[in-house]
Amino acid sequence: MHPRTILIVDDDRMVLRFLDQRLRREGYRAFCADGGAEALRRLREEEVDLVLLDVSMPGMSGYEVLDAMRGETRTRRIPVMFLTVMDSREEERRGLREGVIDYLSKEVLNLDRIDLLLYRLRNFFTWQENERLRGILATVVSANHEINNPLTVILGAAQRLARFPCETQGPEAQRLLGRIEDQCLQIKQCLDRISDLSAWAARPYVDGVEMLDLETKS
Repeated sequence: MHPRTILIVDDDRMVLRFLDQRLRREGYRAFCADGGAEALRRLREEEVDLVLLDVSMPGMSGYEVLDAMRGETRTRRIPVMFLTVMDSREEERRGLREGVIDYLSKEVLNLDRIDLLLYRLRNFFTWQENERLRGILATVVSANHEINNPLTVILGAAQRLARFPCETQGPEAQRLLGRIEDQCLQIKQCLDRISDLSAWAARPYVDGVEMLDLETKS
């Protein structure tokens, strides 16, 4: 999997520098914007997995940036996490109502608290990946049913034809019908294993790519 890309938006350059260095050290791809207008420009140019967004900024507030993001097709689904000095319960509820995935006090920028921010980031990306894999698994299982029905018809027809007297179709036809039946049975066995899957399990395939492990029993 490619490193997650995080856009950090804050009018304080010290905050930008600190978070940029800390996130890069954790393996993220990070870049910065020192205000709302710059953030929106960068979002039009870069593929972003998450935005760390300050709420109180001159020019455009975090809420205005969020509204602008939600108004554009390219950015409306990008997750946003608020970082703010306004950490009252009411502000937190407002942020969550607006659709941010988390609302954190800037206290997490202290050296003894930064692990909390890093934990929240890891936890969100893990949840997001699990949701993606569950969607893939559901699609695979659904496709299994769509394939299985016509395959059953083909297999049944091949088995019926194979029972016809040999003199009406010859040895080559019998051989080919046998191959059709064997291959259909192999496909059905694979589809049966997919039907039994209840969780994602992968194994290395080639060049860092993983494939669904159909041999894994849940």
